[in-house]
Amino acid sequence: MLHLPNFGLPDLSPRTDSWESIRRPTRHSDESLTGTTRAWLRKLPAGRRPLRLCELHPRLANLIAWHWREPSLVHELLDELLTDRRGGRAGFPRAVNVELRRLRDFIDRTPGDEQDGGYLDKLRHFWSSH
Repeated sequence: MLHLPNFGLPDLSPRTDSWESIRRPTRHSDESLTGTTRAWLRKLPAGRRPLRLCELHPRLANLIAWHWREPSLVHELLDELLTDRRGGRAGFPRAVNVELRRLRDFIDRTPGDEQDGGYLDKLRHFWSSH
């Protein structure tokens, strides 16, 4: 098989540790919820709080909370988490998957916009008209 040059990019050949080699080093905040995440959780309606996500994957909860004020960014992040684009990912436990989907549905709608199609629909309409 013909091998192309990697142009200085990390080797992504299928190995068990291939993603480990390009993943950022772990931080202390990856193991517990930050103050920003705790405040974000308190602001969410009780039925939308991703408690299992916070328990099992605090790093991801912190990431979502940090970007929550940017709905389009959060929507992309949630889509990335819910879609296996790398192949072979085990996925999240069912409870976490349900919570991520609830958050994605919630971020699509802002208070008072339910009849208008939500925040993202307004952004799409705005950008398509320019």
